[in-house]
Amino acid sequence: MKNYFWDFDGMLFDSYPHITTAFLRMMEDYGKQADYHEAKALFEISFGEAYNHYGATEEMRAEHHRYDRMYDLEPEVIPFENTYKTLEILFNRGARHYLYTHRGHETSQYYLKKYDMLKFFSGFADSDMKFPLKPAPDALNYLCEEYGIDKSESVMIGDREIDVAAGKNAGMYGCLYTKEKSPVTVADFVVCDIIGVTEI
Repeated sequence: MKNYFWDFDGMLFDSYPHITTAFLRMMEDYGKQADYHEAKALFEISFGEAYNHYGATEEMRAEHHRYDRMYDLEPEVIPFENTYKTLEILFNRGARHYLYTHRGHETSQYYLKKYDMLKFFSGFADSDMKFPLKPAPDALNYLCEEYGIDKSESVMIGDREIDVAAGKNAGMYGCLYTKEKSPVTVADFVVCDIIGVTEI
């Protein structure tokens, strides 16, 4: 592979505990309650899944994002073990990295800079660009066209099936990061540790 397209939340960064804590704080502001584990599991599917389940209004969603942007809100967002090492190994081989996330530009750039990983990335597609959500391939198609990328030498990597499906829908390979032993997936590759991506 020459081109690696990465999801952010739950793939490069262990962010769901922070996202969920921010959500519970927002819910408290509106006099509502949510179970941490249930909410976290829903966010791991998608933000829309969690918001729809709890009937979150646009105002509530905006408030959630405000709390999520409180970078010192514990637990803080941190990279998974081996994230930096994996990006570095592939980069040193001559590979190019791209980020495709539903997260906003401000926060994704903040964390990549904070952990000295921004230098590894050649291009970005985030929620500020208003592409149709995964599994739609529009953002990946844009990146490939913008940077002259050969899809046959590219892979989309994420922790959710919608990440993998977006890659497949764009005509590239898909890699699923999961702890499940026998996941039901359309992925071409499955890894249980991010470092495994260096072997595909």
